[in-house]
Amino acid sequence: MDWTLISAGFMLGVLGSMHCIGMCGPIALAIPHKGTSKFSIFSEGFIYNFGRVITYSIMGLILGLAGSSFKLGGFQEQLSLVVGTIILLGVIIPKKYYSRLNDTKKISFFVSSIKLKFQQLLKSKSLISLLFIGILNGILPCGLVYIALAGSFAAGDIVTSTFYMAAFGFGTLPVMAAIFISKNLISLNVRQKINRLIPYGVALVAILMILRGLALDIPFISPVLPETVLSGEASCCH
Repeated sequence: MDWTLISAGFMLGVLGSMHCIGMCGPIALAIPHKGTSKFSIFSEGFIYNFGRVITYSIMGLILGLAGSSFKLGGFQEQLSLVVGTIILLGVIIPKKYYSRLNDTKKISFFVSSIKLKFQQLLKSKSLISLLFIGILNGILPCGLVYIALAGSFAAGDIVTSTFYMAAFGFGTLPVMAAIFISKNLISLNVRQKINRLIPYGVALVAILMILRGLALDIPFISPVLPETVLSGEASCCH
């Protein structure tokens, strides 16, 4: 299990949580508190946000299964380099050149369907409805989640990929839970200031993935991956 990559996922979640306020904050603000005590409100906030973590973890598991085929084929390093480079370019290239990717009728229809389901769940007074709202929230189109998923795909390990996305979800949890519990807790000015840090967090994840793909034999940062060692041994025998 690659703890460096998992830690990067958590950092991406922490720094990107300000972006989550803009994307998912309105949903959290729309959810009425079902209890009145501090404990019940805190529990509701955790349940709702844990639903998002479940979705992210399942996504990581699925992409980990797909990405593991590259590891078995000996292409994990190349995949990590390519994905890391793409993420880094996404930070450097102006947003206007790729923002249109989300502007499609199919995505709009999908989001509308999810919002309709949200409205149905909001009418429910059960705690389990909060969990399902969080689960649905996790599958809404989001550029930050796309970046995290790219990292999980390049992990080349099902366990690492799953924990990477779970760490990403838990990284977003404190701020999102605070929004749910205290509603308008963080001012727009503070959000804008912290929002400027998101590209740096994304760039850090990209650089770590590129270093990981280079296999420079740097412990925890750029280790020599098992398939590299095997291929090196194989080349010495011929």
